[in-house]
This record gives sequence, structure tokens and C-alpha cells, in this order.
Amino acid sequence: MAHPDDEVLWACSALRAAERIVLVYGEWPGAPRITEGRRVAMAEFPLPTLDWLAMPESGVFDSASWPAVRETEYGLYPHPALRLLQNFNPQQYRAQFGKLRAILRPRLEGFRNVIAHGPWGEYGHEEHVQLFRVVASLAAEMGFQLWVPAYVAPKSEALMRRNLRFFGMPTPPMPIDAAFADEIAQIYKRTQTWTWPDSYVWPETERFLPWVAEGLADGQWATPADVQRIVFPADYDAWRRHLPWRREIARKVLSWMNGRKVG
Repeated sequence: MAHPDDEVLWACSALRAAERIVLVYGEWPGAPRITEGRRVAMAEFPLPTLDWLAMPESGVFDSASWPAVRETEYGLYPHPALRLLQNFNPQQYRAQFGKLRAILRPRLEGFRNVIAHGPWGEYGHEEHVQLFRVVASLAAEMGFQLWVPAYVAPKSEALMRRNLRFFGMPTPPMPIDAAFADEIAQIYKRTQTWTWPDSYVWPETERFLPWVAEGLADGQWATPADVQRIVFPADYDAWRRHLPWRREIARKVLSWMNGRKVG
């Protein structure tokens, strides 16, 4: 998974059984409190299988033209006009694809099954999508089966539908231990590094989709009904009302243009 807390949000049912839990990012440039808080949180993580890389984030969140984004080999195209975060660094985002391949290759050696983010980034996160691209490229090279969490949000639904033909039928529902999920969440909340709504309630179960690089024939791949809708608090998107209107117009225009290119 990309960021500390992604593992408990999108793959909680698999954490206890996992032989290795790899979390990529840790440093948030320009935000020392979050960076230090993550160090403390990772030191308190309740499972010994954690492998935290602590790499710096690239700050490209929400800079793709959602909902109609431009997919690239390294993830999604980050539009400078849609910059949201202070540490926005599209050059780092592009360069990090190769760095992540080199760092993750020895860590995934010998594994038969790997869970990573999906190509729509669950609720729509550019760094999640990049991590999928990296792990998918290694799966083709190293021969392990890649699985992705079957979660989606309205923001990422169009990208999910575009990519579903590369995914087979989901696993049976896997139970989530709510008490264990809350134990991990409380570590992040205590260290002020929890990035999700405090009122979030995990579903009782979750499923994972198997990635098939060459795609599948009609009738063999997963359907939108196989992907679980994330249940957000009512005010989850309230922050978007405060975004500059010029940025939102630019997003809509870029989304429309990208949508026309991909049909």
C-alpha cells in the first residue's frame, strides 16, 4: 500500500495473514508534524511483518482531471493547473515509478500473491494508481498473482469501469475484524496521521479482484456490482466547496478533453 493507514482501510482482512506488509510513503515535504507522526505510528504498528520505506510523497493528489483522467505508464497525468498541495512535484511523481520498481523488486521476490492498490486508486488517489502500475509491471516480470481491493467511489468510478476488463471474478467476502481495524486506526489518530474521516465505519467484509494483464473476454471479467462502494460521511466532500472556482473550471474542461480522447 502507498501511505500509512491505507493498509487498514483497503486490505484490513488480509493483514494478519500477510507475510509482509509494505508501506511506501512516509515523508510529507513541508509537513514535519505528519512526517514525525508517521515515524511514531510505524514504530507502534502491532504486526512485526511491517516494512516501511518512508519515501517522500510527490504531492500530486487530486491533480488528475477526475473523473475523466489521462492514464500514463507511470500512473495518471498530474495537471499543473490542478495543483492542490503545497508539495506538488510532478517530476518526482514521474521519476518515482522507476525508483519504486527497483526498491520493490527484491521485496516481492518469491511471493505468489500480492495485494496492491487498484488502477483507479480506490477513492481516486494518484499515488495509489502509480503503485498499482509499478506492482503490475513487476507481476508481469516476476510471475506473482496481483490482487486489488474491490472498493470504489463516485470520483473514481469512470476509471474503474474503464479498467474492469483486466480483472477476474472477486474473492469470496473476507471478514474484517472491526476491533483490530480500530486498534490500528487509533494509533494513527493518536499520532495525528489519520487521513480518513474519524467517523468512518468499516464494512463487515471486503473482497479482492485478480488482475489479468492481457484482459478478459466479455462475460469473464468482474462487473461494477462486484466492486464495493465506499460509504462516506455526509460531509466528506464539503472541503471541495472551498476550492478556487478557476481551478474547478479547469478541472471540468480538462476532464472533458481527456474524456473525448479515450472515447
